[in-house]
Amino acid sequence: MNRLLLLASLLLAPSSAFQTANHSPKQEQSSLLESTRRQFLGTAASIVATGVLLPSPSSANDKSFAPGGTLVDYEVGVNVGNSEASVSRKPDNSNVIFGQDYYYKFGTAPTWIEDGNTDFPKTMPFTPSQQRYDTLKKYGERVRRGVVEISSIGKKIESNEFNSILDGSAPEYFIRPMGLMANGFLASENTGTTNELLLGRWYINEIALDIDDIKNAKSKQEALSAFSAAKKATNSYLSLVNRVIIPKVGDKLELI
Repeated sequence: MNRLLLLASLLLAPSSAFQTANHSPKQEQSSLLESTRRQFLGTAASIVATGVLLPSPSSANDKSFAPGGTLVDYEVGVNVGNSEASVSRKPDNSNVIFGQDYYYKFGTAPTWIEDGNTDFPKTMPFTPSQQRYDTLKKYGERVRRGVVEISSIGKKIESNEFNSILDGSAPEYFIRPMGLMANGFLASENTGTTNELLLGRWYINEIALDIDDIKNAKSKQEALSAFSAAKKATNSYLSLVNRVIIPKVGDKLELI
């Protein structure tokens, strides 16, 4: 900025200031100087008026990108916001079943949802009750069977058979039907992809990641820790969708 002011003062100085005591500039040199001065003044005025400045390295370093490309001004990480989130999730979100989830957009991990707690999320998107009825009728039974299969992992851990369980992408867990149910409950043609749908997908992705963490655990304690997270992710997902299951839609889903 000091250099800019110095240059401005030189260009604003009268033409005599650019002359020596014994030599006068030619007329075309004087015209060129005057033209240059006017161009500089126009540029300087635009910068001052618009406040356009190049970003400093310090301000640029304060920003981060979520996997989906959103520029955010807070720390980004797979378990930032929830210390129990699976650390096996890749930072670019490339190893999950539903790529566009909460972490994809916001770059952090949401908290778990306790049974009956409506504090998070604060609101739920509107979806037609007929759409929710059809969704529950189509996917409800499969989701219930998947929850039973997830719950049964606890017995495998107790008998030290956790390394032999099916991996998180196995159809027996019905992970994909969980995602399809979330689509029908948490979004519509009018709303498009909602933040609540992204939240639901994050919980579903965590279930699959946690199951893989159990299968790859090096000890029973490590497997139990991953199973605890898997149950919380499952119950958070169920609690989320249960909020939009009213009597005329059907029966709420049972938690683990």
